[in-house]
Amino acid sequence: MKVLLPVKDDTTRRNEVAEGFHNLGHVCIHDTDLKTTEWISAKEISETPGGLNSGLLEKNIFSIISMNITPMVLSMFNRNGINVFKARSFDVEKNIRLFQASELKSFTTEESRLISSSSCNSNSCSSCGSTCN
Repeated sequence: MKVLLPVKDDTTRRNEVAEGFHNLGHVCIHDTDLKTTEWISAKEISETPGGLNSGLLEKNIFSIISMNITPMVLSMFNRNGINVFKARSFDVEKNIRLFQASELKSFTTEESRLISSSSCNSNSCSSCGSTCN
């Protein structure tokens, strides 16, 4: 099984989980069966944010670990059978271990809404989903 984590970059900060999918540049993909980990540009999955779902499915990625996620993106992933788990730290390796031990909780729509509304910037709806308060 493959799991994807958005990361800060693919060099010096590649072991740090990024805040979420906004302006996603790089990802870490861990294959739990092969016990391999790779860091790639998000553009290798999809050139556009709208193509992320199909790119993930083509690469057989059905699990994501993220610090934050907007309700709209969470819904899009869930509709396509992609499970999103809430990261417990910014450490990539720790989150992978917790995922393998089934110790990460799935993101709920309510949690996603709470996180989004607390970080909402009324000047930028893209920072908090489809609507701002």
